Amino acid sequence: MCSIFGQINFGNDKIDYNETIKLSSLLKHRGPDDEGLYNDNKVSLSFNRLSIIDLEKGNQPIFTYDVISIFNGEIYNFKEIKKELISKGYKFKTNSDSEVIPVGYRAWGIKFLKKLRGMFAIFIYDLKIKRIFLARDQVGIKPLYYFTVNKKIVFASEIKALINHSEFKREINFDAVSSYLLHRYTINNESNFFKNIISVKEGSFIEIDLEKNLMKEDEYFNLRIFPNIKDKGEKYYLELIEERLIQSVKRHLVSDVPISVFLSGGLDSSLISSIASKNLKYKLNTFSVGLEETYYDESNYARKVSNYIGSNHKSIQINKTNFVDNLKEIIRIKSTPVSIPHEFPLYKLSSEIKIKNKVVLSGEGADEFFGGYARVQNCAIDFLKLKKFGKFSKNNFVQKIFSLDKNFDYKCGFIDYFFYKYNWFSETEIKSLFQPNIINNNNLNDAKKPWFELLNKNSNLNFYDLSLIFFQKNHLKCLLNRLDILTMANSLEARTPFLDLDLINAINSTPFHYKIRWKSKLKRFASIFSNNFDFSEKYDVNKFLLRKLSEKYLPNDICYRKKSGFPLPMNSWMKNERIKEILFDQRSKSRNIYNHDFIKKLYKEENNKDIYDFNGKKIWMILNLELWMREFIDR
Repeated sequence: MCSIFGQINFGNDKIDYNETIKLSSLLKHRGPDDEGLYNDNKVSLSFNRLSIIDLEKGNQPIFTYDVISIFNGEIYNFKEIKKELISKGYKFKTNSDSEVIPVGYRAWGIKFLKKLRGMFAIFIYDLKIKRIFLARDQVGIKPLYYFTVNKKIVFASEIKALINHSEFKREINFDAVSSYLLHRYTINNESNFFKNIISVKEGSFIEIDLEKNLMKEDEYFNLRIFPNIKDKGEKYYLELIEERLIQSVKRHLVSDVPISVFLSGGLDSSLISSIASKNLKYKLNTFSVGLEETYYDESNYARKVSNYIGSNHKSIQINKTNFVDNLKEIIRIKSTPVSIPHEFPLYKLSSEIKIKNKVVLSGEGADEFFGGYARVQNCAIDFLKLKKFGKFSKNNFVQKIFSLDKNFDYKCGFIDYFFYKYNWFSETEIKSLFQPNIINNNNLNDAKKPWFELLNKNSNLNFYDLSLIFFQKNHLKCLLNRLDILTMANSLEARTPFLDLDLINAINSTPFHYKIRWKSKLKRFASIFSNNFDFSEKYDVNKFLLRKLSEKYLPNDICYRKKSGFPLPMNSWMKNERIKEILFDQRSKSRNIYNHDFIKKLYKEENNKDIYDFNGKKIWMILNLELWMREFIDR
């Protein structure tokens, strides 16, 4: 794990090597153990290393077989690839996973990316044909950003290095802001909070021809769900998933330094912790976060799992003290608004883990692939019910008996219904939040474009599987971005066993009813007279296969505990007077961006049924935007 930074020159101007060193130093937290440089008249590279595998010889860039490479991440199957390359006559100088990248490229060309199992952002420079490749792993675990200016491409592991480049102009991208408010994240790879910064797409590579001055993007992997699968039975899928999950955890335990686990006490992290503890020769370290507000605190579940598997466990306490200052700190680290309220706890927990560990396992991906967000992923049942009733769905009596959504027009499509359930802000609310000058110059349809593209590419899927692919391709980006940047801010490598490609292929070839399953035929019948938002996890079981599998590894109450998603008391915390002062002071008003009457309305609305703290989350997002602009735009 590390950082990569580089400048690629298409023109005749000389590259400023000193700027490469200066900007790479902003990423030193990602790799404090070593560094490496390479410069010629076309390319300037810098690398910061966090030593995990082959501690003595694994530094980069690597120069071999007329190929120069640097990469950020881990290749978990590098030993198998290395063995295959040696059988072909290729020679190696180190025991690191880094070296299989240039050698693998020389042996198989850029298609070698398909062989890799891991997380990676890669730079390859083929000196023979004067071509450069920038590539990301199949799921997008490791980030890679770039911008182009004056016949130059500048790329980096973090936005922080790019926005401090001497030729970069900081401008707000309101399309990205709209995406943030709608979806909690800038889903579109070509749309960042700063105009002109682009993310290399997951499962893709950019090819740069230095002689012809051409640049193109190609996809080498397309994440998909396989429809109309023949059901092979519960026993078959349980055994398949267990085999692949154990294989994945073992792969993610490959390291020359100790490994720990984020243990929330929820199903995903608990199952990983249990399997990892059975496959290590030393006692596993686990870590969790506790809250002073007992209603939201889950640390007791983490302690119970720790006692059950016999790990060394530590919990840190988080409260609302210094909430604004803590939020400012995360915004400075990310260089963007924060996507999820619990990012500060994740950051603080990472700083605690780093004291004794360099690597941590985390449970990202389980909910997206195994059906953990049943409230939204199973919303197709309500949409189909609306369609079935058609114009009668507007009848008050029918709405009441069958618990139909009163505020949704049955004539609209499924993706509109998905947004209706998924979004924190509605489109109407966003239009109410912004001043007319912002709305008139901003098309909300651009923020939704990646979703419609995904819909078109997966037109063969039913609505249930379509909901899953939405989460896998779009929602997951947000979680992976915050995991990478907040752990690496503490020089800590986070690994995600649920995102192993072989495991993904197995679960995406598994019928939907093994992910979200009715508790009984009676519960399924009762759902006709209820709403998925209300009956989720009452009438159905989310992540059914994982829960069933976990019976072999965990206490039963942990296996079937209701999902909570690391909740924070946002409605309460947003009533802080300092937050109100920031949102309503002259500096905020002078931007002519917000309609402050709408923000006042959010504060006035008291909803005792708001168990998900949605109003508090909306205020929190607006606060994020304001603090981000103060830190990065008002300069």
